Amino acid sequence: MLKRLHIKNYLLIEEIDLDFNPGFSVITGETGAGKSIILGALSLLLGKRADTDVLQNKETKCIVEGHFLIPSNKTNIINLFKNEDLDFDTDTIIRREIIPSGKSRAFINDTPVNLNTLKSISEKIINLHSQQENLALSVADYRMQIIDTAAETEDLLSSYKSNFSELKEVRKSLELEKDKLNKAKQDIDYFTFQIEQLESANLKDDNELEELEKQSGILENAEEIKLALSNSIDIIENENISIESLLRELKSVLGKIAGKYNSADKIIERLDSILIEIRDINAGISEDMEKAEINPELLETVNNRIDQINTLLTKHNAANISELKDKLEHYLSFIKGTESIESNIKDLETKLSASENKCWEFANNLSKLRNSIFSSTEKHIILQLKQLGMPDASFTIENSKSDTLKETGIDNINFLFSANKSGKQEILERVASGGEFSRLMLTLKSLLVKASGISTIIFDEIDTGVSGEIANKMGKIMQQISSQAQVISITHLHQVAALGDYHYKVYKKTKQNITQTSISNLNSDERITEIASMISGEIMTVEAIENAKTLLNN
Repeated sequence: MLKRLHIKNYLLIEEIDLDFNPGFSVITGETGAGKSIILGALSLLLGKRADTDVLQNKETKCIVEGHFLIPSNKTNIINLFKNEDLDFDTDTIIRREIIPSGKSRAFINDTPVNLNTLKSISEKIINLHSQQENLALSVADYRMQIIDTAAETEDLLSSYKSNFSELKEVRKSLELEKDKLNKAKQDIDYFTFQIEQLESANLKDDNELEELEKQSGILENAEEIKLALSNSIDIIENENISIESLLRELKSVLGKIAGKYNSADKIIERLDSILIEIRDINAGISEDMEKAEINPELLETVNNRIDQINTLLTKHNAANISELKDKLEHYLSFIKGTESIESNIKDLETKLSASENKCWEFANNLSKLRNSIFSSTEKHIILQLKQLGMPDASFTIENSKSDTLKETGIDNINFLFSANKSGKQEILERVASGGEFSRLMLTLKSLLVKASGISTIIFDEIDTGVSGEIANKMGKIMQQISSQAQVISITHLHQVAALGDYHYKVYKKTKQNITQTSISNLNSDERITEIASMISGEIMTVEAIENAKTLLNN
């Protein structure tokens, strides 16, 4: 329950400290006094976003702080604290700060938290019913929340959402892989052709082109080369004037003066070396001459191979054979990657099927759990509507199941309503009046308080559109709810205000020419005066005072 509320520097509020008690509290005040301002400050504790517009004094920060008593048996809240890595305390303090720079900060028991964490925890502690919430009944998600709270589906719904989230991820991954495969297929035929062409070229030796070009040069000039080599052999081997015979003759001449000329021996040694080299050159030329065949067919074959390689180099924008081989590896890798994509698609399709089956299992169980409370919920609402002056009202929960999985399962919840005995039931938002909406919302809230375990519920003029005895009956129902949870009701109706265990009045005051909103806890005499003024208006009558006393004593 809300034990204490502290608001500082928020719109027309300079600073207020307000203590609350268990049971049923009412808040009254003239239109424009600032009741909505207090609700706005409270909504900050529920995670509502705010900016510097809420600052009364733009140079200091705004603080809204709520002290809540949380029973130690609220395991769902304790587990939530644990999951968020927060220290749980039965006396929990939730605080929001809006600083002049525009930044917002949130704290739970002095630990900084983000707004999502703040919202997830505070919504388990306090429920704030705004006047706009009546309109929310026309929103499918809101109706689903009501049913889920009444059916206590939290754990099952959490499991479903976790699996549904996984299903969406698998489905997304599968679509991405299929897109990749479709794009890859556009290149597969082209890459396959390039692979076949490169593999058929049988590129192995990185220096093959250079060797072929040398061979081609020899084959193209074979006759000239062969003649030159033949003449070279003749020069070396000529019996009359061969190089070798001349060298041997020179050696013989020098041998005659070997004993008389000291350098002769050294020259002879050098001549021996030259003779050996000449013989080696001769042998090499002879060998080359045998190779230097005139072979037009071989020349054509070599040139065709050179053309083949050069064509591939140009086509694939490669500088050499090594780069061509790299291109081949790239194409092979692409094809292998495509095969990998196809394998991934098969795996993801299998995973998708398993995930869908699991989600359908959870969704069907969720639907059964929701359907199980339809009858009791309908009876509860119809019974309370009768108590609220609608004896002929009928209410039905309709569930048209979807054939596809959604965020909340497969259920589509509608509320069908008729206020008249002979009236045909229609979708609630099409036929219910403002007062009927208010009464319906109150019956739903009375149902949800018990199911949700909320410890504090705040009604913002939920009694709008009703009066007289119906207002009194709505107040009685709020009284009944207060036996299970703390109820704080903002009301304009004296019938409801008189039923409160505690009564607070919101009013405006002027301080240093500045209008400010304040609130006070009324004593017995002040309550009589306030309720009498609600009955009679500006001119308070004796009858109104007596009526107020009667209401408070009943």
